[in-house]
Amino acid sequence: MAGVELTDPITNYNVAPTSTVPILVDRLVAPTEQVTGADAPARAGASAHSDGVQGNSPIFTRELHLARWGLLPGWAKDPAFSSRAFNARSETIFEKPTFREAAVSGHCAVPVSGYYEWKTETTAAGKQVKTPYFVHRIDGRPIYFAGLYEWWKIPAEFAGPDGPFAGKQGEWLLSCSIVTMDSPGNGEFDPGITADLGGDPGYTNEIERELSQLHNRLPIPLHVADDADISESDSLTTWLRSGRPTSSPKPSTEQKRAYRTQAQASLRLIREQAFTETAGWALREVSKDVGNVRNNAPYLLEPVEDLLSGL
Repeated sequence: MAGVELTDPITNYNVAPTSTVPILVDRLVAPTEQVTGADAPARAGASAHSDGVQGNSPIFTRELHLARWGLLPGWAKDPAFSSRAFNARSETIFEKPTFREAAVSGHCAVPVSGYYEWKTETTAAGKQVKTPYFVHRIDGRPIYFAGLYEWWKIPAEFAGPDGPFAGKQGEWLLSCSIVTMDSPGNGEFDPGITADLGGDPGYTNEIERELSQLHNRLPIPLHVADDADISESDSLTTWLRSGRPTSSPKPSTEQKRAYRTQAQASLRLIREQAFTETAGWALREVSKDVGNVRNNAPYLLEPVEDLLSGL
């Protein structure tokens, strides 16, 4: 998975906010440092792969971790805070208190096989109807969304016998958020929307039109040329390695400014490339059972059958 080998399958057909999801990070380590460990938060890697750089200089190591979906900034008092921070608007991540620290020093990628989105339509009678769709790559490869992550130290009040983190006082909880942007045709930032399909306002392909009609926001996808290896030319690598590197020394004021500038440039790049990355996507209507998180089975991904098609 983007250069990290999976030792165990990750199976979840209906992921809801505050659920556990996999994330990828690129961590800067000394050549002699062990890749995996269990003490410091930054060393809690589930699986890792080096990019092959040798010598005495620090090297980037790509790691797969499990994180709570819904960002918990270090200053949050209650873990319930994360239920409101599962998405981060790219237009404001450097200003919003919830995300501004992670926007510079907590870049990650969230791999998925696809995602559900509910399309709202109005019937002839004026009634609003919501229909779920599954968005995925046509070739079946994973989609990698730009994400942000932070560590949250579990306080005693939530680590009691009846608490959500029983017996885990002082341990570190990893959390994440998915970065979003305007979907095609739904904002001022519309690079690449130059062609015209059927009189609609400038979509370069059919999937752009479908995504624009599906929802006004889009999780930002990252380009990965090869799921089995690490490429420095991929926008995924660019995003993971921009800003302040994970495990780097405490920066000076000047370094902080430089990291912020680099992170902002990286964000501009992945936004500019986002619609190109969606060209290989497709979507299909699926069962409304996805609206209940207790439903979690492969059938949720299957297209809804037209019961009248054989008549």
